[in-house]
Amino acid sequence: MSLPAISPTKKFSKLASFMATATTYNVSGVREDLTDALTTLAPDDCPKTSTFPKSPAPKSAYQEWQVDTLAAVSFSGQLEGADISSTQNKSVNRSRLGNYVQNFGSAWSVSRNLEAADVAGVSSEVAYAKSKTLLELKRSIEAMIGSDNDRQADNGTVPGKSRALGLWISVTPGSDVPAAFRTPTASIDTTATASLAESNFNDVFQSTFQKVGGRRDYTLYAGPSLKRAISNFQRVTGATGTTKTYQVTQAAKEHRVDLSVSIYEGDFHVVSVVPDLFNGILDGADPGAATDQQKARGYVINPELVGIGYQFGFESQELPDFGGGRNGWIRSCVTLMVKNPLGLGKFAATS
Repeated sequence: MSLPAISPTKKFSKLASFMATATTYNVSGVREDLTDALTTLAPDDCPKTSTFPKSPAPKSAYQEWQVDTLAAVSFSGQLEGADISSTQNKSVNRSRLGNYVQNFGSAWSVSRNLEAADVAGVSSEVAYAKSKTLLELKRSIEAMIGSDNDRQADNGTVPGKSRALGLWISVTPGSDVPAAFRTPTASIDTTATASLAESNFNDVFQSTFQKVGGRRDYTLYAGPSLKRAISNFQRVTGATGTTKTYQVTQAAKEHRVDLSVSIYEGDFHVVSVVPDLFNGILDGADPGAATDQQKARGYVINPELVGIGYQFGFESQELPDFGGGRNGWIRSCVTLMVKNPLGLGKFAATS
């Protein structure tokens, strides 16, 4: 009696049911493949500390500078041959402004075992620790300058702090700033970025023009929401329910459509718009987790009226190794000089 024939397909199916699947995760001896690369992604662009002029180095914990203003115009005329009956003290309106220095510092350490280890993407753990600490310090200084920090004297219990742009450019910077030199209310706009129109934008610069005169060049350090609102100035909104349209005039050969506004030329100003994530930030916050205030904040800066003074620059010092490994300290001491808040402006929306 002959047995029924078994097809090759069925034979393979039966054989496969007894075979184990080949894998690498449960095999001894497989080497790890860790690529020789290390990538860190975090906001590290510090436009204010990179572009603000350097002011004179502070010689003490409190640095001062002077401001003055001009008298009202007079064209009532004088009688011919009349003697001078009164004089004016031309220094009567002169005032002194000032700011405290602020120390910044951060320590690093590398254990002996870590220094001896072969780490992917890092040729030297000590060099990596130093460069990372330096970058973190620069971010902290940038964040302080763009914050609402008020000045504070070092009294041995609390550290010295510098007054930041958020408070210098306000109607209530402090009793030490005379009313004649405070930023005018009209130079500060609080319109929500979603509703910001060109008229709101230009009102700030018109206010500055009316106070200081002259058509000037400014830099606007703008949070991302403010930057997008400014770019929308060149776009036309259609009727309700229709798609927003864009009007752009560019040569066809460029094969591109530019929808970004980086330089805005208005009636009273030419302003360069620089994206900035370090405005209105809170102490201890992550710049990458931007708040609505950060995204909407913007500072209108005349570079002739600001400066960063370094009492000492970034100093790196390695400390003694008492057995735990190499360690050190990087520090700096700075102050922010705002020569005259009258000539600056701010966009201070909270959304």
